[in-house]
Amino acid sequence: MAQSQPAPSRRHRWLLLVPFLWQIGGIPLVNDIAWRPFSLPFPMVWQMAGIVVTSLIIAFIFSIDRQHPEFEDAAEPAPPVGDAS
Repeated sequence: MAQSQPAPSRRHRWLLLVPFLWQIGGIPLVNDIAWRPFSLPFPMVWQMAGIVVTSLIIAFIFSIDRQHPEFEDAAEPAPPVGDAS
């Protein structure tokens, strides 16, 4: 009888809640801040920082997912388009 491999852990994907909480939970807290960095309203700076944080989190999750063996076949390069072989 063949031994089945344990399923890879997906706990790191809970990090995807951070951008949601950043937007929903943080805006009521920063909405009344009068500080204007770079002459922009603070909520706008908060939103732009959220975009950067979200991009970093998604890149981190992508890099962890690529280390799982289930993606080994997807790592092979695709043949060039129009290859007649």
